[in-house]
Amino acid sequence: MTTRFKLIAVLTAALSGWWALHPQTQNVNSAMAPRAFLAANCFACHNSTNKKAGLDLTALKDDYTDATTFATWVKVYDRVYENEMPPKQAPQPDASARVGFLKTLAQPMIAADAARIRREGRAVWRRMNRYEYENTLRDLLDAPWLQVKELLPEDGEANRFNKSGSALGVSHVQISRYLTAAEYALREVIARSEQQPETVTQRFYAREQKAFTNKVEFSQFNTSPERATFPLLGNAANIAADKAVLKKEAPMTVGATDPAKRELESMGVVASSYEPLEIRFNQFKAKVPGRYKLRLNAHSFWAGPESAEKWWRPSRDIASAGRTREPITLYAEIPPRQMRYLANLDVSPEPSIQEVEVYLLKDETIRPDAVRLFRSRPPNWRNPLAEKDGQPGVAFRWLEVVGPIHNEWPGKGHRLLFGDLPMKKNAKGHIEIVSTNQRADAEKLLRVFLQRAYRHPQPSVVEEDVQRFLKLADAALTNGGSFTDAMITTYSAVLCSPAFTTLEEKPGRLDDHALAARLAYFLWNSEPDAALRELAQQGALRKPALLRAQIDRMLGDPRAQRFVASFLDYWLDLRKVNITSPDELLYSDYYLDDHLVESSAAETRAFFAELIRQDLPARNAIASDFVMINERLAAHYGLPGVQGSQIRRVALPPDSVRGGLLTQASVLKVTANGTTTSPVVRGAWMMERILGKPVPPPPPGTTAIEPDVRGATTMRQILDKHRNDQSCNVCHKKIDPAGFALENFDVFGGWRDKYRALAEGEKAPGIGKNGQRFAFRYIQPVDASGSLPDGRGFKDVRELKRLLLKDERQIARNLTHQLIVFATGASVQFSDHPKVESILDRAASKGYGMKTLIQLLIESEMFRNK
Repeated sequence: MTTRFKLIAVLTAALSGWWALHPQTQNVNSAMAPRAFLAANCFACHNSTNKKAGLDLTALKDDYTDATTFATWVKVYDRVYENEMPPKQAPQPDASARVGFLKTLAQPMIAADAARIRREGRAVWRRMNRYEYENTLRDLLDAPWLQVKELLPEDGEANRFNKSGSALGVSHVQISRYLTAAEYALREVIARSEQQPETVTQRFYAREQKAFTNKVEFSQFNTSPERATFPLLGNAANIAADKAVLKKEAPMTVGATDPAKRELESMGVVASSYEPLEIRFNQFKAKVPGRYKLRLNAHSFWAGPESAEKWWRPSRDIASAGRTREPITLYAEIPPRQMRYLANLDVSPEPSIQEVEVYLLKDETIRPDAVRLFRSRPPNWRNPLAEKDGQPGVAFRWLEVVGPIHNEWPGKGHRLLFGDLPMKKNAKGHIEIVSTNQRADAEKLLRVFLQRAYRHPQPSVVEEDVQRFLKLADAALTNGGSFTDAMITTYSAVLCSPAFTTLEEKPGRLDDHALAARLAYFLWNSEPDAALRELAQQGALRKPALLRAQIDRMLGDPRAQRFVASFLDYWLDLRKVNITSPDELLYSDYYLDDHLVESSAAETRAFFAELIRQDLPARNAIASDFVMINERLAAHYGLPGVQGSQIRRVALPPDSVRGGLLTQASVLKVTANGTTTSPVVRGAWMMERILGKPVPPPPPGTTAIEPDVRGATTMRQILDKHRNDQSCNVCHKKIDPAGFALENFDVFGGWRDKYRALAEGEKAPGIGKNGQRFAFRYIQPVDASGSLPDGRGFKDVRELKRLLLKDERQIARNLTHQLIVFATGASVQFSDHPKVESILDRAASKGYGMKTLIQLLIESEMFRNK
């Protein structure tokens, strides 16, 4: 067995034993519950004979210590509390009887649940999920560029989040992947040279970029000008250079022979990057991972038409000054097409230099994309942006790269691993750490590493683990390994150990170190920083004033964006925004529009961050008087006067359909499949995610409701027939209304008054981003009206929002519930409900402000206890 597999076996065994010592459930003390109310109102349907909904309440014991029994009592309580039981057609108990039953039942249930929590805690001990593991390695090793999340298996989910120990299993595969990710991360931060690499400034001219086939990267790819590049000199077509290159008589650029002219040379495009037009500055390749500064010199231009008959085809001989501002997306790429989003820039008709600071991986190059321009797909395409006298284009002059930029040398990650030990290059040109006393140095370094890596650095635990992990270093050195490799093996084991990969929490009040960890993994999705660790070491973190100050500091830190991204990725399924693609024929106006996809996700993140930053009321989740958009989203939403690719706050006109989460493009995209929308899917999603009223799954054997893609019948008509079945109507009367209100929004959140179909109907004018004429037709009108289960009607999404805002407390309650799951790894327990209501009572005076809810949650017993 190799050293690697021995290590996996040892770590798996350790983790298995650790989990065995921490069972998830134990029994709690019992208490009696009233039965008179059930006998009078429930037994007629839920008895041993009828068992309506499979439930026999006559056999339900008053034993709240049994998890299954307790869960059934919770369902009974919830159904009575929501006035769903007894059913509307049955005789109803008077209000005092209902309130008395709920109060009497709640008391012993809360007591039993609280006793269980005191004994075992609310949450199950858990390992980090892969988001947290990546962030923790980045912060521990001071390596923001690390990309290890995709090396790890997908995490399990419970209560919609990847934060619960009951869903985050530990297996042989998990440990093996941890080892792979840990070793990769450790080797990434080792210095690659004995001396600090020089920070250099390199300029890469577009005309001089070479492709892998040795042809000019920015040159013409084929005889179709829409799918080629244009040599320009300033704003004029550089005809002579173009013809000379095509005849292979001259290079594309004057190069260093005429510096002034060289600065005016550029290569232009009238199409966005897409095979076969894939431009990149590939003479640059990052030699080492790290921080770089990118400066792009570019401008827009106007390409003249080929002829009067084919004005949508650009001429390589006619170009003039630009008329538009164009967004440019920069991607990092490891060919072929392993692309990573970096930033958005804007270029104008006047040549300008746009600058951005980024982190790059080794061997990544830079790929610019003029994302607003079209992407031609055969056959017989036309440019949708073309006008009678030409079309917009972007001219790229040069890219300047400054880097790698080092704040210190060696970096913090390297010094954490090897301190000040000297370095030298081995025969293969790789850096080796030099140790004249390997055993002593290994122990010293390991002790420092453990103290820093462990979030609960108890001296006894550190000392015990020093001796345990030191054996791995000894074994590696004995087997002839280098000191560097021996320490990497040892550190990898530490980064896969339970003390590092799991969040150590014991039942009862969290100590300061555990509180610091819970706070950091909530608001930063990563480990505590030095300030939190220092307060924890002093035992001062639980002091209210200091804790509140840390919350403010952490929410104001850029790392809080990790919380925003991870929370929304799972609460709103934002991670799925690019899983489906708009149908090529039905939605060719969205097809291939990466800029719209990226902008829509950025909008939702910026919106939620704004709620926190300004402590805006929870009601904004339903309806806000502003949006966070850029020019592309403004065009999508029909909002004039917004320019540029940067997301910013924009006030909405009165009575706009936009505002809030429900009508954001990202949310409407993840609740559709790219071809059709479903009121059922969107309604259930809204009820569960936004209103906090989940709908039970359909009965076994229920078939999915299929839309009529021909457009002959609308989904409303199909659902009307479906709801004739009483068993179906019970749920659909809750789900469908909210979904119908969103029917005015298509698969990417665009407004529609009529449905689209590939059938006979009103012809749709226009050309898609793929250069093809719209193939769809407008057919039946959209009906977005409906009635809520309580009988209140609405005619569209505006009126639905007004109805939902009648209960702002429920919106805030749901947000609080979602935050509790994300922050603690456990769903809201029965005995938590009074604590949640206390938070809401205290937050009411501030309109249930988003930041206020977060602060009050952190100060609550739910957060500060396991």
